[in-house]
Amino acid sequence: MRSPILIALLASLSVGCATAPVAPLGAAERLDDAQAIATEWYTYSEVMALKLIDEYGPPDRIESDRLTWYDKGPWKKISVWNKEDNDYSGSLGPDDLEQTIAYDVPSDKRKALAAFSGKLVVSRKSQELSVLGNDEPRNLLTLNLAHEVINGIRSPDDARVFYDRIYELSQAGKSSPYLQRLLFLKPSEGASGGSQER
Repeated sequence: MRSPILIALLASLSVGCATAPVAPLGAAERLDDAQAIATEWYTYSEVMALKLIDEYGPPDRIESDRLTWYDKGPWKKISVWNKEDNDYSGSLGPDDLEQTIAYDVPSDKRKALAAFSGKLVVSRKSQELSVLGNDEPRNLLTLNLAHEVINGIRSPDDARVFYDRIYELSQAGKSSPYLQRLLFLKPSEGASGGSQER
């Protein structure tokens, strides 16, 4: 049998452990926190984070290794991850930018998407399509071609060849609508609101 003093002590400790809910941070505080965290990151990820902060404002979610925005432009979710500078091959930096759109992906198209690009991720419920890359134009290109693969406009092989050709042309200073916006969305369409699938 426990003594009344022990019970009272345990009760007082449990009350002391309870905390009030933390008030959400304001935009200025989120901006300061995000910039402070990003300056501690590896170089490429820091540059990407600061670029996104400049473009989209303070992130909605701040973690030590990831900043996340919701419902910005056509994106349901945008995340930038802190990745080591040597976690990539080439001169463009690591794949630290993840961009997600609301998109119903037919289950029979998952294999074709995987054959086209290993940078695409279909959500558990097949209601979101994400791409992991190192800049927004290339992510747009990947998603535009993923849409074409899903709809049978291009085979995975054709999409890869087209991707390489558009990317090479962009390196030579040429532009393409595939790099500028999601071609399958009407200009008025953007991110879908509501809760984010995890």
